[in-house]
Amino acid sequence: MLIKGKIENEKYERLIKYAFQKSDAIMFVFRKDGFSNQQILKLEKTSNDLKTKFKDYILKIRNGSYWVFTKVGYSQLGISSSEFKDPSNFDKLFEVLFYKTTKELEEYVLSNSNLYSWLNPDYPEDISFFKNGYCWLYSVAHEEMCDIYCENEEEYNYLKSIGIEFMDDKFIEILNNELYFENYDNIL
Repeated sequence: MLIKGKIENEKYERLIKYAFQKSDAIMFVFRKDGFSNQQILKLEKTSNDLKTKFKDYILKIRNGSYWVFTKVGYSQLGISSSEFKDPSNFDKLFEVLFYKTTKELEEYVLSNSNLYSWLNPDYPEDISFFKNGYCWLYSVAHEEMCDIYCENEEEYNYLKSIGIEFMDDKFIEILNNELYFENYDNIL
């Protein structure tokens, strides 16, 4: 269910606390496409700092031009596949990290106050939350978009009670087979 409006300040804090309570994993994305060399150096420092600080909580790190309902193609970047002598280099433009949800990670995510300000190169982007491998909340910060898959009407009503506004004015059930799944168990 798409979220309406901004998710910032108190609304952001309430949603993030709930997400960490419900989830067993959080996903971050680092994208090197469209940045200057100086910005890429900053992005790599941000990525390395995150991996170092939270190394004990890493579940999975992979490269790839796809993640929760996002698939980046050559044409989206305004290039042709022939520009990459080795096509696997294209996937190296994107780093997708999965972490176990912990109090330390929660504090890190709460150090920001707006879901849509999680943008590269200063921060990882497209923060998403998972439970048992299924993504139930994903964001696309540069589009100011967030989608939440409520398990039931009770959860839908709870999220509304903490200030989340949905585009749809009533609960819509989603089946697990419609959700994005990522295996991060026993990867590392």
